[in-house]
Amino acid sequence: MKPPPPLEVSGLSHDGRGVARRDGKTVFIAGALPGEQVRCRVTHARARFDEAQLIEVLRASPERRAPRCPHFGHCGGCTLQHLSGEAQLAAHQQQLAGALERIARLQPGHWLAPVASEPFAYRARARLAVAWDAGARRAALGFRRGASRVVEPLDSCPVLAPAAGALIAPLAALIATLAAPGHVREVWLATGEPGLALGVACAPALDATDRARLEAFAAAQGAVLHLGLIAALGEEPQWTEAGPPLRYATAPDGPVLEFQPWHFTQANRGVNRALIAAVLAQLAPGPDDHVLELFCGLGNFTLPLATRAARVTGVEGDAALLDWARRNARANGLANTEFVAADLALAPAGAAWARARYDLVLLDPPRSGAAALLPALARLGARRIAYVSCDAATLARDAAVLCARGAWSLSHAGVFAMFPQTAHFESLAVFDRLAARARER
Repeated sequence: MKPPPPLEVSGLSHDGRGVARRDGKTVFIAGALPGEQVRCRVTHARARFDEAQLIEVLRASPERRAPRCPHFGHCGGCTLQHLSGEAQLAAHQQQLAGALERIARLQPGHWLAPVASEPFAYRARARLAVAWDAGARRAALGFRRGASRVVEPLDSCPVLAPAAGALIAPLAALIATLAAPGHVREVWLATGEPGLALGVACAPALDATDRARLEAFAAAQGAVLHLGLIAALGEEPQWTEAGPPLRYATAPDGPVLEFQPWHFTQANRGVNRALIAAVLAQLAPGPDDHVLELFCGLGNFTLPLATRAARVTGVEGDAALLDWARRNARANGLANTEFVAADLALAPAGAAWARARYDLVLLDPPRSGAAALLPALARLGARRIAYVSCDAATLARDAAVLCARGAWSLSHAGVFAMFPQTAHFESLAVFDRLAARARER
């Protein structure tokens, strides 16, 4: 059979695939890197683009590296282990700049220096799927393979914190010996500073004997065990075993936050601290400032801001997280905080917190962005907005709305390598109210 013609890879897509063109059609090639000449096999032909799998690298990029993990290419957790760390960071910077230019027609006044990370052993938490093979009497723990429901069985994971990764193989072996191994659906791993937690989510619940075996395993590993119940397919586990919380520091001398493994916390503690420091530097809250934080979670940014500002109001849709935010504020002696429950996927519609005046605003929305809140931001009176994002496209979309009518300008932007070896990263964008800048001049 005649081999497919070679293609020149010109770029990297948002999900880490090489981008080429053939006969006027874009081809996304898993495993290919910019600057390479490759052969590939089309796996899915679409109307406007093709998806392909790499067959052969005819001319390799100088940034190509040998993947450290033997599961790379199968496991859906990492997509860029074959690209050097410096090139990963540059690709993220290009992606953010490209999204701002293409979607919002914006360029920041100043680029923040990109923040790198330790390349491996950085991930403080993970949620692993479990697949039970009854015929082979074997349990597989791992991330799902790309674009599938198939679990890639892992013995270890180089991006996980070593204490968490060390549980994978022995836990899989233990699950295989339970009376009802098929009831175990997910495993949640989380590390603290210090501390280690193991969450086991089941459907239906395990019996007392299997529970006791998991408790003994966790105790032997020095981990706190949490058991969760998945009531229906697709629903989040309901955790019934509280146990002592984990904790982490927002800075070497900053507030310390307590959390449970199922709470959202940033996976990369070192880069999270760098991001908090950048937010504090860019907002520069003073002793008379009132700060509004939207999507405040359990206080990751709120409490560091409260150490400098007169007052911080945190708004969050998850009432359980707000309880922990209040608890963390009390534990750190920060009485100048207020926490409000609100559905931030909807416009505030006259809510009391949205009628107040603020000097500074911070947003840290989910991947979907903060479109419903943008009209209200102009009425808050703030001089500066900091927007933390995990999705460059929705950040650019929201930036376009903020800057469309001339009220705000994009003063700073930068990338933070929160998830090395993957196509994901965090961004920080800073917006200045134009009238405020004019008064300063």
